[in-house]
Amino acid sequence: MNLRTLDPEVLVRFSDEKATVTEISITEHTSIAVWGVRPGQEVPAHIHPDGQDTWIMLRGSLSYYLGNGERMAIRAGQVDVAEHHQVHGAINDSGEDAVFLSIYSAPKLGWKKATP
Repeated sequence: MNLRTLDPEVLVRFSDEKATVTEISITEHTSIAVWGVRPGQEVPAHIHPDGQDTWIMLRGSLSYYLGNGERMAIRAGQVDVAEHHQVHGAINDSGEDAVFLSIYSAPKLGWKKATP
């Protein structure tokens, strides 16, 4: 495989216990990961203090956390951009597996737990 050309559907991993993240590219200012989220599993609500996290839904759907107890559905083909300090995360409350790319860009990579 060409290191510049990645196929997330080949790289995605799933676990029966929890949502699974697989880092597929990490540079000084960007992290690209593919997530496999089975029904009932969650990507905990969080913020990034120094950058934005762009999610690209590839398969399935998720109930996406917006903060303040609010959620919205995101589905395959949709893109969501959480700017720095914006709460994001999701739970798979559907009956099918979900797969999404997370592209996190920042001057320095960081993560902080938040309330959904």
